Amino acid sequence: MAEELSRYERVQTAWNLEEADRVPVVPTSVYFMKYVGGINIKEGLTDPDKLIAAVKKNLDLVGDSIHPTNTALDHLALIPKSGWDMASIDWRIWDEFPPEGNIPSSYFDRDFMGEYEEILENGFAQVIFNKEVNREVFDRSIEEFLYYEFEYPRVFARAWKKFYEDTGIPLMQGARATVPFEYLQYYRSFDKFIVDLLEKPEQVKKMCKVIIEYELTRAMQRATIMGAGDIPGAEKIFLQAGIVGPPYVSPDIFNEFVYPTIKQGVDMVVNRGFKIHIHIDGNLTSVLPTLAGITKGLPKGKVCLDFEKTDLKKAKEILGGKVCFAGSVPSALLVYGSVGEVETYCKEMIDACGPGGGYILGNECETPWDSKPENVRAMVKSVEKFGQYG
Repeated sequence: MAEELSRYERVQTAWNLEEADRVPVVPTSVYFMKYVGGINIKEGLTDPDKLIAAVKKNLDLVGDSIHPTNTALDHLALIPKSGWDMASIDWRIWDEFPPEGNIPSSYFDRDFMGEYEEILENGFAQVIFNKEVNREVFDRSIEEFLYYEFEYPRVFARAWKKFYEDTGIPLMQGARATVPFEYLQYYRSFDKFIVDLLEKPEQVKKMCKVIIEYELTRAMQRATIMGAGDIPGAEKIFLQAGIVGPPYVSPDIFNEFVYPTIKQGVDMVVNRGFKIHIHIDGNLTSVLPTLAGITKGLPKGKVCLDFEKTDLKKAKEILGGKVCFAGSVPSALLVYGSVGEVETYCKEMIDACGPGGGYILGNECETPWDSKPENVRAMVKSVEKFGQYG
């Protein structure tokens, strides 16, 4: 029987491609933890004490690390904001449960960017501080603007440091960033961006290189404020890659436009002493051979790939021994399934992906806010039943 490890040690052992005392489990639970904790979405984004109190009511649903949800303030926008109604590209996060729409909802049918040449010459800041993106940001007082940019991240970090000291549960990450290919779909508009891929491919590539530096420089700053080097897990950057791979784009488009920028960002973050957790929606099975090179030239224990619909058995075959990967209990199973069905699925994933280490049991993208608590609990407990290494 392996010696019992701390939660952080267990997760990091998987990142190091080694067997821990058991398979780690890390549900990505943002809105779900607010809902089961009895607070609304807006409270969870603006009052860390209420948020942490809600989480503490349900520690048995957490797993081996906790998503601190401050990253909602960094999602798909570099501009200073306070979350729910101050995000650029009109990224709306509804206040109450049940939400009026998907959480969050994005509206991106206009071109906020303009021509690539001007942006490449004068800098991306002219886009993210464009008053046409979301005027509500600029309607706020200068005091509120400055508070949410400079003070609130520190308030949030102090609260989560206290949470770690009280519970021993590390953070899943300290900051969030978005893959440039997805960014451009929002800022350029989807229709125009698709045309750009055909008519201006080199400009698209140059812009992606510019944006990844903006994004990850800011993310490393946020992670430092969050406690990187002090609070376990805060040194990890969560790189969001939504509609950037198959089936949304072809493998050829992924390999030419998406992967090179992801690799650029991974190298940038790791070489500066941080770690990076890459979450990729869709079914990436066809590009797993490409992703197997994501850690090339880097030390072990710095990168984790987090999948949604990807075939994890195939991922084990191709990625095993090269890079840690996580996933992927179906969202529908957590909402509509039974405890027995969840346990059966988790055991299948653990048996297929766990041997040899390098695997973290996770879920598809996010735990739906209306998941059955008993199903999430069954997922968390499944690693104790089936995930022990010899």
